[in-house]
Amino acid sequence: MSIMQSIEILKPHPQGVLAKSQTQWGVVLLHGFTAGPGSVLPWGQALATAGATVYILTLPGHGTTVSDLAQTSAGQWRRHVQQTVDYVLAQGHDRVAVAGLSLGGALALDAAAHRAVDATLLVNPALSFKPVDQLGVALSPFFQRIIPTVGPLAGDIKKAGVVEEAYDRTPVSAVAELAKLFRTVRRRLADISSPVTLYWSTQDHIVPPTTAKLLRRRMEPNLLRIVHMDNSYHVATLDNDAPLIYQDSVNTLLSLSGGDHGGTA
Repeated sequence: MSIMQSIEILKPHPQGVLAKSQTQWGVVLLHGFTAGPGSVLPWGQALATAGATVYILTLPGHGTTVSDLAQTSAGQWRRHVQQTVDYVLAQGHDRVAVAGLSLGGALALDAAAHRAVDATLLVNPALSFKPVDQLGVALSPFFQRIIPTVGPLAGDIKKAGVVEEAYDRTPVSAVAELAKLFRTVRRRLADISSPVTLYWSTQDHIVPPTTAKLLRRRMEPNLLRIVHMDNSYHVATLDNDAPLIYQDSVNTLLSLSGGDHGGTA
């Protein structure tokens, strides 16, 4: 799938607060593992309503079949996102941000290390596995032929009646690729030079609290701002604290509007 085939573009509202600031924002928005653009679409719509041009990417291996994801590598995810960021940087926006949920958050960090974007917005980014899962992940390359898939990893939402669209099975081979991605992104955290906002659920059944600790330890402290969410689980973009994410994201971009553009193609 080409870059343009995998992107849904939300046009900016001309009367949004970001548009009125006379700063043209382009935002690359990334969904989570085994899920799809629907998990971040309301976030993207809020940013577009505020006046940003939003590029919602469907990651390789997603939005099709479980078998497609089983044949997708961490390198493919990284290249696809980096190429998308390069494309958006070339579109003439005054400012460019990368944003993502879970796996999308990890890839947003990788993209921010790849290019000097102007802002990075993260919702419960995945950079490590919970201790209870680590042995299984370590053995996954050996067991994937015997046990090719396991149960779903999506749908961790506190708000009643809300469902995240995602695969109903998780390829073990893709979990092994996640582990590779996490190692790569952790090594690159020190290369990030743009402001990072972390929206962090205090109760998350997917991502361990060590992720926030990693960001604090490996990033420049003046670049990281953490917003705690007490009423949402992992998929906070669809949960009770979603309005907080939407409004704070807009406010963050608004505070960074104006001046010279820091990103380069």
